[in-house]
Amino acid sequence: MNADLILCNLVAFTPGAPTHGADLVAIRNGRILHVGNRSARASLAGPHTQVVDCQGATLIPGFNDAHCHPVAFAMTTRHVDCGPPRVASIADLVDALRARAVETRPGNWLRAANCDPATLAERRLPNRWELDLASPAHPVIVVERSGQHCVLNSRALALCGIDESASPSDAGAIHRDPADGRVNGIVSGNHAQVAAALPPLAPDEVEAGLRAADRVFLESGITSLQDTSWSNTPAHWHAMADYKRRGLVTPRVSLCVGADSIEAFAELGLHTGSAHRDCAPEALRIGAAKIALDESTGDPAPPQALLDATALEAHLAGFQLAFHVPDLALLDRSLNALAWLNDLGLAPRLSPRFEHCPACPREWLDRVAASGAIVVAQPALLPLAAPALHASPPDPAQPPLFPFRSFLRHGIPLAFGSDAPLVACAPLEGLKAAVTRCDGAGRAVAAEEAIALADALRFYTWGGASASGDEDATGTIAAGRRADLVLIEGAGDWAGATDLARARVAMTLIGGRVVWAR
Repeated sequence: MNADLILCNLVAFTPGAPTHGADLVAIRNGRILHVGNRSARASLAGPHTQVVDCQGATLIPGFNDAHCHPVAFAMTTRHVDCGPPRVASIADLVDALRARAVETRPGNWLRAANCDPATLAERRLPNRWELDLASPAHPVIVVERSGQHCVLNSRALALCGIDESASPSDAGAIHRDPADGRVNGIVSGNHAQVAAALPPLAPDEVEAGLRAADRVFLESGITSLQDTSWSNTPAHWHAMADYKRRGLVTPRVSLCVGADSIEAFAELGLHTGSAHRDCAPEALRIGAAKIALDESTGDPAPPQALLDATALEAHLAGFQLAFHVPDLALLDRSLNALAWLNDLGLAPRLSPRFEHCPACPREWLDRVAASGAIVVAQPALLPLAAPALHASPPDPAQPPLFPFRSFLRHGIPLAFGSDAPLVACAPLEGLKAAVTRCDGAGRAVAAEEAIALADALRFYTWGGASASGDEDATGTIAAGRRADLVLIEGAGDWAGATDLARARVAMTLIGGRVVWAR
């Protein structure tokens, strides 16, 4: 049987799988036909077979970003970037906004993203009066890096109907200047008036943002991504299908369902694993139900009964469970919910997910392992945490941040994602963080929890596939698997972090098709 594409003169590498020594991979009809050595080339090549000499580069399974927000990331590409190194102070931020104001029609919103107080000289967010200096003719919104806070200038506050008589709204909180008590423009949470006043981007801006984000995905070797947004509705499902049809989002997508929309999806006959009828097979599927009640209700400590009821509803409707676990309280309650379902004889068919799980006391590790949950972690957040952790004396009572090695030792499965736009969609950077656990200044974060590069690579490939129930189709280099692959230059033998310093993506393939090449 002739191959459509033969990749030769390469080093095929799948962590934990027997691909060592293979230097040829043949592809037919979007799947891997053969993994072996160059002696098979003559029997696999036909008159129409394309042959690519990979010049000794390393071939790995495509990266699977198991936790990201692709549309939000796409929209931030159209915003003023307030992150380092371009913006190092509030004055820099104001200058960047002022430059954008020159090319923006008066009255239209100026939007900025990635503002991180920890990287600003003032070590704080700007206030409304500082943003007024950028442009009094434009409403201005600056979104803090985590997305949990924003800052509005005076014109934007007026459009939102927020004045000195304002009180908290829904899940939002309005901050005031500690000196005189006036509204300072900083708003936390999901404030209804801000959400209602902020207009959507124009269709051409949305398309431009999606195209820019798609290029980042492909340049980074991401062949699958999982949209874990807690607010996803059927409208988001159909919008993603439209983006896929128009070629605006190339990687395969697993789209989580918002907990508030479980019934709406179920009424459409949709559940975890359902494919979109208007997309190519395996291009877009329903993922887990995202149970993030702390975000959807605004209550940082949702009651156990509500968490249990939501998990039960999602399970009975045929959804995998993905619990938002940003802290120990929600880890405890998520574990309790799974134990309660198990006691009812309703153990989930697909492994449940704990999104983030940045901390886990050592005495809880066996409990997490017994739950059967996959921890979906974001290693690239480790360097961001280093400055704050090193600013104060270590607290031995605090569990280590992202205890990857402890998870491994206790048999707790892991998958890696980026949480973009919180951090960049850059799997190679995530791998580096998991292995070195240091920031750019060499400050370590719980160095004893570092893991081997091969393990980190497995969590960013097969681990992501496993988290979405796709481990039998992708995540390794083997005959019959989807040909979702990434060619890496300078990867060496993937033995250590020094290999990562040299590594870069040279080619990305999805379904055996080259979708990006350097």
